[in-house]
Amino acid sequence: MDGELAEPIIKTHTFKENLLECPVTFHVIKMKDSLFIWIGDQGSFDSLAVAMPTPYDSQPISSTIIGYSADERSCSFASRLSKKIGKHVFASYNLSRNDSTLMVVVTQRLMKEITEHPDKF
Repeated sequence: MDGELAEPIIKTHTFKENLLECPVTFHVIKMKDSLFIWIGDQGSFDSLAVAMPTPYDSQPISSTIIGYSADERSCSFASRLSKKIGKHVFASYNLSRNDSTLMVVVTQRLMKEITEHPDKF
């Protein structure tokens, strides 16, 4: 290993975009077999969910870890993303606007970023 740099175990990626007049920040932490993503507009961390693929069902299994379990936004987001990328996903969806249209646009923006920069995910 003389002179060679080891591949980092954890990589981070942050990007921001105004979506439907809402400033949205995406923080991504890529780990070996999983992904953590925080999406928000005010810096809060009110929820956290995990989703992971399973060989027993086409839909990933998911659970709320932090936050009000009736607020399904983080869990839903983690499940959709886990299905798309085939990894364990920890997701924290913290936009102050509870708007299903905004969630669709946020998801589309994230999928665009995944397509354009797959090495970050």
